[in-house]
Amino acid sequence: MFLGIRSPFRMRRMMRHPLIGKAATTAGIVALLCLAGPFAGLAQGPQTNIQAFVPYRYVDPATGLEAFRLLVPRGWRSQGEIRWSANPALPAQSRFRFYNPAGPEELNLFPTRSYFWTDNRLFLTTNPPGSLRFGSRVSRPVSLHEALTKIVIPGAGRKMSGVRTVYEKDVPELAQLARGAPGQGVQASAQGGKMRISYRESGRPMEEEFFTAVSQFVIPMPGSGRGGGYFINYWYVDYTFSCRDEAGRLDSHAGIFKTMIHSLKVNPQWFAKVANVKEMLARKNIQQIKAIGRIGSMVAQAGSRMREDQQRDWERRQQVQDRIARNFSDHIRGVDRYYDPQAGKEVELPAGHGHAWSNNRGEYVVTESPSFNPNVGSNLNWQPLTPVK
Repeated sequence: MFLGIRSPFRMRRMMRHPLIGKAATTAGIVALLCLAGPFAGLAQGPQTNIQAFVPYRYVDPATGLEAFRLLVPRGWRSQGEIRWSANPALPAQSRFRFYNPAGPEELNLFPTRSYFWTDNRLFLTTNPPGSLRFGSRVSRPVSLHEALTKIVIPGAGRKMSGVRTVYEKDVPELAQLARGAPGQGVQASAQGGKMRISYRESGRPMEEEFFTAVSQFVIPMPGSGRGGGYFINYWYVDYTFSCRDEAGRLDSHAGIFKTMIHSLKVNPQWFAKVANVKEMLARKNIQQIKAIGRIGSMVAQAGSRMREDQQRDWERRQQVQDRIARNFSDHIRGVDRYYDPQAGKEVELPAGHGHAWSNNRGEYVVTESPSFNPNVGSNLNWQPLTPVK
């Protein structure tokens, strides 16, 4: 769910660096990666009623580093990529779609959108609403409801008709993550929430639940001469994702979506690489980075080792995201928690099956059958998982 980073403010005038997270390019999605590889001798039959998950890992071509990983249902496919640019607000953008090729189920990770606003009229004369300031769109801040209805849902790329809001609810955990830990002198606020909508697409009744957060980082600026002070506001619509299915089936498949969301982990080395590129761009004038090859060289030069402050930020984010995943039981139901002895950690898998197994390749199966044993006919080491009460 959260692929990137947002560096904390270190100076009052320093631009806030948003999470690359659900960020994405609007250009074509180039990678089509099949996740339906062989399940290495796993014996299956109609009596087993199993749900299998396999690990998906995305390696960023620009860095050669794994950017993130998550569990996906066996047989699902992925479309997506990470693109780098000389945009100091969002140098690395990503957009990913995980979907069932045999059905309507899919999980989408959407773009981070960055904006800038101020009450300085002179600035707005030369940088009117709609223009770009260091990669951020100049625009007044919007409410969470407006972000969902005017930015997120229209930007999802759906051909929808008969759109109806089913419900809208707050998600405080998203607000907490989006607010982060701002630096001294920065007035930070955030709202997080979700909205479920129903619609028809190509005549098919669908439901989709969108999650997002709107965060604002206001910096009071002193006036000069007789002029009074003013403020600048860097605000974002991010941590945006959606779960989609045929109408009436979204809740029954909630466990699948939550398993995927809970398992998504960002590589800390890639995290550090992005943070270092952000800081390099922040120190340079964007006009000096016009050459198309420059961003590639900057990415190559940027280190992938974390400084102490980056390490603290990384650890804080991981703690918050783990807490969010646990608390999401109130927002996306339908999972059971197990302890995986091979990975040495807890994992959330779809509820209602009663029995779960993992192997030495990071794959999982859940089944209703107490007699099912995936070691039969398999050359892998399958171990039963212990439910966590």
